[in-house]
Order: sequence, then structure tokens, then C-alpha cells
Amino acid sequence: MRSLRFRLNLGLLISLLLGFGTLWWLVGTASRHLAEDYITTRLTHDSETLLSAIQLDSRGTLALDPTRIDAIYKRPFSGYYYKIISTSATLRSRSLWDQELTIATLSAGARQLLRISGPQQQPLLLQISGYNKADQTVTIAVAEDLSTLQANLARFQQRFALTALVLLLALIGIQGFILHAGLRPLLKTRADLQALTRGQLTQLNPNVPKEIAPLVEEINHLLAILNKRLARSRNSLGDLAHALKKPLTVLKQLLQDEALNTSPALRQSLTIQLDEIQRHMTRILQRARLAGEGPVSSVFIADQEIPALLLTLQSMYRHKAIRFETYITPGITLNMDREDLLELIGNLLDNACKWARHRVRISLQHNQLTQLQIEDDGPGVADTELSNLTQRGLRLDETAEGHGLGLAIVHEIVETLAGNLLLARSPELGGLQVTVTLPEPSGTSFTTS
Repeated sequence: MRSLRFRLNLGLLISLLLGFGTLWWLVGTASRHLAEDYITTRLTHDSETLLSAIQLDSRGTLALDPTRIDAIYKRPFSGYYYKIISTSATLRSRSLWDQELTIATLSAGARQLLRISGPQQQPLLLQISGYNKADQTVTIAVAEDLSTLQANLARFQQRFALTALVLLLALIGIQGFILHAGLRPLLKTRADLQALTRGQLTQLNPNVPKEIAPLVEEINHLLAILNKRLARSRNSLGDLAHALKKPLTVLKQLLQDEALNTSPALRQSLTIQLDEIQRHMTRILQRARLAGEGPVSSVFIADQEIPALLLTLQSMYRHKAIRFETYITPGITLNMDREDLLELIGNLLDNACKWARHRVRISLQHNQLTQLQIEDDGPGVADTELSNLTQRGLRLDETAEGHGLGLAIVHEIVETLAGNLLLARSPELGGLQVTVTLPEPSGTSFTTS
């Protein structure tokens, strides 16, 4: 019941069933009444014919002129019957044979129409009329068998029902096609939303039916606001870090003031805190530098983004002459936020470059899951410390000196993406080996061209 198409189809189907059911009943009722009205007209005609055939015999008794009586009334159980009652005589058709029609006498001008069961259980339509003939009150009853009529009406209703059923099925098919065509813009908007999630679009197509145009406009407006706020927040972090560089430089210069010679402990404490601030500021600046420019919610195209990251890191660590070894499946596109993945991979590569001697290896493979692995040939981390580095909620940059810088952020991003982070010693290079496994995001899919 949640599907709009299902609700519309169900509503239209019920309407069609009610409409065709009502039409079937109306046609059946109207055809039956029309046929019975025709029979009633014929019965009236036969009654008047019988009335004109009544004569007085030599004794003054009412009798019928047999030459004016239709032969159908003379054949036994023919389905056509009459009975005439007067004060002087009672006459009945030969077709009744040994059966009887029980009727009430009527005054002149009165008339009744009845449905009764006649000879051999025939369903009869009986008309009783009162007349005045030769100063006598005459009641004439004429009946006709309805069996043939009812059979014909039943066949007509069956054929009509079959025709109506075929027409109903055709209308249901046409209705389904019209609904599909009418809802096609919604399917296009749904595809746009999926493309938006994958980062292939930044706004929904505004060329939609007017019924959903306000919704699309509000979504586009909200996206524009969120993109501006997110970009402003990221830019503000970089601006803040730049703004703090000068005051930090001044504070470090003040640490050399001779006034602090008398308080070496204070000088040491201030130095430690300023170095900590400097490290955090450097990390923020490096994150902003690694992220670079690009749409806020675009996909991560490995063939484009990783070479740019490596080029940036080569420039940052050119004094080390680091050799990057890349094992990346061509055409991998990760349908996740570009900035998150740039921050994730950038921090891991930055950490590897910081502690590597000469080599950093990066591997990115995709099957049903996406696996990222980064290794360096640095000193690595003691095996006893590796188990502590992945503890949930632990500040990883405080648990292992050196390799901890940026790993807390990596841990948070991986948790947000419902992935898995594994730290170990590289079996080939000897330094730290970081393996990140990412599942497919809900409602989207990874693509490999």
C-alpha cells in the first residue's frame, strides 16, 4: 500500500469493477423490462382480440368465434393460454388441456399483471383485464410462457458479461500504460536522486511536472545551503589554522625571553603545549591541502584523485625522494563523499610518507567490497601496541607515537562508512600496514568501468 502506482491502480480497478458491475445490472434489468413490456403489449392485443371474438349464442350465452382464435391457443401446453369468465359462462383455451388458471374477476376497466407458475411449471406472465360485453362483466386472462425469453436473456447477459470482461481487461492494460507514462517523471527524479547520491549530479533536474516541482525546488535549495555550509566550514578550518601560524611564531619567540630562564619547568610546559598546537594546526592545513578543490558531494574517481594526491605528497616530502608503488584496479569509482575519502586516503598516505624511508605502497582493489591497503618501509609499530591502535573511541594519535598522527580521523571516517580498519606490520616493507575494507553504501553501488 506504500506504492503510489499500486494505490492508483487499485482505485481505478475498483472504479472500473463498480462501473462495469452497475452497467451489467442496468443492461440486464433494462433488457428484461423491455422484453416484458413487449410481451405485455402482445397480451393486451390478444385480450382485445378475444374480446372482439366473443359472441352471443341463441340462448344469450357468451361464446367465442373459433375462426378468430390463433392456433397457438389450441395446441396443448403451447405456452400461450387464456381464460374468460363472465356471468353466463367460463371459457378456456385448449392449450391448458387438463390444467387450470386460477384468476380473480375484475370490474370493467381494471387490469392486473402477474407472474405465476403455469402448466408443467412454466413461468408465465399473466395479464387479467376487466371488460363490459353485451351488458355483462367479462374478465379475460391471457398468459405467455417466459422460458424462451429468460433463456435468451441469460444468453445475452453471458455474452455481454464476456464482452465487458474483455473490455475491462483492455481498459486495465490501458490504465497501467497511462499510469506508467504518467509516473515516468517520478522515475526520472528517482534516477536523479540516485545520481545525486553517487555524486554524478549536484542538483535535481527542475524540469518536472508541476505537482512535484515544489518538492524538487526545496530539495535543490536545501542541497545548495548544505553545500555552502560544508564548504564554508572546511574553508574556515584552513583559515583558522593559517590565522594561528603568526601568533604561534610569536609565542615561540617569547619562549626564548630571558625572563623565563628562572622558570625552566614553565618554559618546558609551554614548549610542549605549543608543539601540540603546532601539530594539530599542521594536520588541518595538510588536510585542506590534500582535499583540494572539487564538488562537496562528488564521487571518488580513483584514477583521477589518487595520482593528484601522490603528486601533492611528493611535493610535500620531496626531501625524502619517496617512491610510490601503486596497485590500483583501473576504473574504480567509489560512490561516497569525495572529501571523506580524500581525507581518509590522504591521512594514511601522509602518515606513511612521514615515517617511510624510501618506499610507500598503495593498493586499491574492488570485488564485492572495496579494499584499500597502504604500507611503508618505516620503523613500524611494536606488535604489543597494534592491538591498542584500533580500540573503539581511543585517540589513536595518543596511543602510538609517530604513527598516530591522523589515524584518529581515519578511524572515525571508517566507522562512519561502516567499514573495517586493520593495522599490522607490513610483511614485505617492514613498516606499518593499514588495511581499510569498505562495504557498498546503502541505496548506492560501487562501479568499475
